[in-house]
Amino acid sequence: MTATAGQAPSADRIYSLDTTPPVDYEPSEVIDYARASLTELADHFKTDKGSIKHRYTEVYEKYLGPLRQKPGVKLLEIGVACGSSLKTWSRYFSDAEIIGADIRPDCSQLCRSYPNIRIEIGNATQQTFARDCDVIIDDGSHVSADIVDALRVNWPALKPGGLYVIEDLKCTHNPAYPKLLPFKIEPDRFDRRHFISFINNVLMQMDWRQSDVEFVHFYREMAILRKMG
Repeated sequence: MTATAGQAPSADRIYSLDTTPPVDYEPSEVIDYARASLTELADHFKTDKGSIKHRYTEVYEKYLGPLRQKPGVKLLEIGVACGSSLKTWSRYFSDAEIIGADIRPDCSQLCRSYPNIRIEIGNATQQTFARDCDVIIDDGSHVSADIVDALRVNWPALKPGGLYVIEDLKCTHNPAYPKLLPFKIEPDRFDRRHFISFINNVLMQMDWRQSDVEFVHFYREMAILRKMG
């Protein structure tokens, strides 16, 4: 994730940014993980999915709550940053395998004290790093064309009935966003038409009963797709 143009990120948000070196933050205090809400866990581990910034967890809990006690949940998250959201997922689910994927080799050193987390280094727009996932989250580059490429590559890795979540959609139409990334991307890949065209095609295929997408739900800055199950 990246700071909003013109604003310095809060101290807490540093742990959710990919524009700074990864820091393996570990909370000093202990909370009751089994009883904590997803927002409480997110704030505890300092991911900006909670009240620190985006409040995505309020939406996530509606969809992931039924999976919390399910045995053997498998979750793949594209984009590791400092591993704070991976730690959140690892404590939220009672029995889960959490996989993080990131292009930065430094991320491989994170979350080593969490036996149910593994981190893979590579480009999720070109390859997937898990199979038979219950949940896949794209919290990667947020570049319009990358979102589409990652979905096409990783959708087959989602189980029937599984959820695919795309975060930070504002970045696909924020003119300042390309200047905030620490790596070079071809300007055309930022164009929002990549994402809009893809979603339009999905909706038309759904209408013709030619898609394995059951629904597409939009919320502020995020979209959730469910695979037919």
